[in-house]
Amino acid sequence: MKEGFERRIKGMLIGCAYGDAMGMPSEMMDEATFKKAFPKGITDLMPSSPYDFIGRKFKAGEVTDDTINTLLVCDAIIQNEGEFDTVKYLSLLRSWISKNSDKNPYIMGPSTKKALEAIESGMPIDEAGRSGTTNGSVMKVSPIGIISDLDHKDILIKNVKALCLPTHNTKIAISGACVIASIVSYVIHGGTDIAEIWDLADEILDMTDCEVLRTRICEVRKILRDKGDEAIWVVNKQYGAGMETIETVPMVMLMITVSDLDPKKAALLSANLYGDTDTIGSISTAICGASGKEITEEATKTLIEVNGIDFDHYANELAKYIK
Repeated sequence: MKEGFERRIKGMLIGCAYGDAMGMPSEMMDEATFKKAFPKGITDLMPSSPYDFIGRKFKAGEVTDDTINTLLVCDAIIQNEGEFDTVKYLSLLRSWISKNSDKNPYIMGPSTKKALEAIESGMPIDEAGRSGTTNGSVMKVSPIGIISDLDHKDILIKNVKALCLPTHNTKIAISGACVIASIVSYVIHGGTDIAEIWDLADEILDMTDCEVLRTRICEVRKILRDKGDEAIWVVNKQYGAGMETIETVPMVMLMITVSDLDPKKAALLSANLYGDTDTIGSISTAICGASGKEITEEATKTLIEVNGIDFDHYANELAKYIK
């Protein structure tokens, strides 16, 4: 039993890094810039281009804040023996930032940066994140799905709220993160039915009472029924695929549906969007990776060599706390 959970947790974390690194080169490009930078599209792990939106010079396979923050959440859970603690996570985040000042401009999203500055200036933790509506909570929430089971959704929501508290303490950010954490929990426990995933999202949105996100997801699901795989591009054009939670979560739902939980397909589809490609890729490919469909040995080797991530260590430790 433990071996199965370890394998799926490892797949989730490799998927997170793979989707993140695949989407890194095209992050936040509009259509015109993307076509100049990648006239043949993104077909594999690639380095930053001269058109990178924040001037990064990352290697092929190098990850961004999506993976870094996800692993910090993992570290917080492991160091706290299977429980997530907000203060522990903040301590780890501050420590990482102080040791990696050269990468700070690349690893903090707008809501996280604003909230950390507010906390440093003396604002209470439970007030600092009250304007955080962007996708910084959904991008790092997947480990919460490991330690929260769907038989106790109230506890899952409580754990997600603890994660969101300092930086994304808004209804939409919390609701979106609860949707992603619940899907991760479902898949980690062997669930693969796409219709059940959509129904689970609807149930969680009922519990978290976020009508605006529920409405958007319903609209996107209708487009999916009408347009099939082309729904990705219709939604990208009509609603966007940017940093806001209301854009990210529905697009992740589309990615895992159209890819049929295939991590490589999800990563490639995400990377060729116009928007927040690395975050959408990291979340959707983490979910797909947790389903048991593996990413190639060559890609995994590249991720380990470039980023120094010990996926086996994280999988072994987190499997101890599966709920």
